[in-house]
Amino acid sequence: VDKPGKYSGERGDWRLWKARALGWLTAVHPDFGRFLAEAEGHQGDMNVPLSLREMSSFLHTELLTWLTGTQLALVLRGLPLSGGATNGFAAWRTLCEEEERMDPAAQVAVLQELLHPDFESAEGGWRQGWVEWEAKLARHAPLLGSLGDAVR
Repeated sequence: VDKPGKYSGERGDWRLWKARALGWLTAVHPDFGRFLAEAEGHQGDMNVPLSLREMSSFLHTELLTWLTGTQLALVLRGLPLSGGATNGFAAWRTLCEEEERMDPAAQVAVLQELLHPDFESAEGGWRQGWVEWEAKLARHAPLLGSLGDAVR
């Protein structure tokens, strides 16, 4: 697995770059994927256990080499003023939150699409349309809040 190059900062490039970064980091250490997924979903302060500090520092260093511009500024903003340990997992979460944030118009469009799915017109038939809808629903769960099974 090749190390990902610099992230261009273009939203259209984000998903592919993120997938490459996750793939490479998981090749470096198999638990990286799980830890990064947990970091993305973590709310509040993120304290790194002593056993993960080396991985956190490694991740932070890699992010500093992969990012430029606004994205680099986000990561640098999270540096401790005291010169203490860096938190690569918190930096990853901040980066993902920023890059995956949607503007209000896009949020309305996604909500409309999710609340009024068209399974029939999906390439591959009704079942494929439903599977794609489920995946999109999972990806945008924070936007939707809690949709009960009755709505689904």
